[in-house]
Amino acid sequence: MDWKSQTKIKVRFADVDMMGHLNNAKYVTYLEEGRVAYFQKFPELDFTVVNTESRDSVIVASLKLDYRSPAYLNETLCVALRTKEIRRSSFTIEYEIREEKSGRLVAAAETVMVYFDYKAQKSLEIPENLRKRFETLEGREFPKP
Repeated sequence: MDWKSQTKIKVRFADVDMMGHLNNAKYVTYLEEGRVAYFQKFPELDFTVVNTESRDSVIVASLKLDYRSPAYLNETLCVALRTKEIRRSSFTIEYEIREEKSGRLVAAAETVMVYFDYKAQKSLEIPENLRKRFETLEGREFPKP
């Protein structure tokens, strides 16, 4: 598959449960790490840079996560993601988490992200320039809503 962003994460001792598996809650954190790396390709969505000028950002509106196989201490996982679709004020990101050496599928997920005005506390229409940036990064056009 053609994944537009990939982030490698080593499973730490603090991330595993008493059975030696990656704790189920940590998967969400790993998805977030992948998403933050992806959004660094979009200046207006880069959470690692403080922007006091704008109150526009994105929020997670929905998360679907399917566990496929356990991950273990010291394994390196690859969180791959891409934008699946863009709507008026939201977009869907799909993810796969795979163990690096074997390629074993560990989890599959989707999040629905909403472009959001924190000051007004409401969704915003995704600007055309941001939509175009998604299309450039993903290498394809998204149908207009």
